[in-house]
Amino acid sequence: MAHILVYLQRTPQGLHPASAAALCLARDIASERGATITAMCAGDAGELDRAIVSAAGRHGADTMVFCGPGGIERLEQRLRPAHVLVPWTPEGAAAATGLASGPVIARWLDDRRPSWGSPDAVTAIVAGVLPWHDFDEQLEAEYQGDVDQVPMPRWVMEVPVPVGAGGTDRLVVGVPELGFVAPDAIDHELRSKLAGVGAKPVSAGDVERAPSGTFLWLSPGAGPLPEALGHRAPAARLVLLPGPDGTLDATWALADWVVPGAWPKVLTALQSTPWRRALI
Repeated sequence: MAHILVYLQRTPQGLHPASAAALCLARDIASERGATITAMCAGDAGELDRAIVSAAGRHGADTMVFCGPGGIERLEQRLRPAHVLVPWTPEGAAAATGLASGPVIARWLDDRRPSWGSPDAVTAIVAGVLPWHDFDEQLEAEYQGDVDQVPMPRWVMEVPVPVGAGGTDRLVVGVPELGFVAPDAIDHELRSKLAGVGAKPVSAGDVERAPSGTFLWLSPGAGPLPEALGHRAPAARLVLLPGPDGTLDATWALADWVVPGAWPKVLTALQSTPWRRALI
């Protein structure tokens, strides 16, 4: 039987959006082709991993494995997957570096049926959509013997943020729960739509320094993002809005979502219940 391998990345809010979207895409492909989906995550984060296992089953995985160092390479050798999907993040790209079936190709999943068709042998996903599968599937996770040799990020031990669809430890004095960074020239109508979403204006420096929160980054075409955004707090999430003419850039790895479309249309969509649950 064919296999699809999906790398799951933890965040303080639960599963990274690109991993969730990758699982849904993998589920569609697997259902069409009769393949099995193995979700893998690096290391052992204790109780926090229950949310990862839950999300893996909900979004379409058949099997969940927590791996030690080099675990993704071992799974690739054992399963010989038709596709490997990772999030287009520094962590996801690093995980895919040693795969024999590489190189990794970044793809923007801006629709459930993307125009670029089937994934490459190793595909890094940029999330432009919310996950669209929500199965009632409970998985039993497998732990490799050397799983405890993977160092965990500091926030796993220090940040008491409930994981799942959203966290409760977000509000910090002086930092809005939902902020936006936009060009000075945006018109009054667009500012009204941003206010309607509940977003408050912040500076780029605020995003870099914020300990938590979600930030909309409006950048026409979205060329390279500032490198400093890669050093923001783990609980500070970034939603890039490149407008209707966005072209995938390597620095999109610094964003959690990259949502396509004209800004007024996107901001209207962000007021929907599914997006509100994801962002707030």
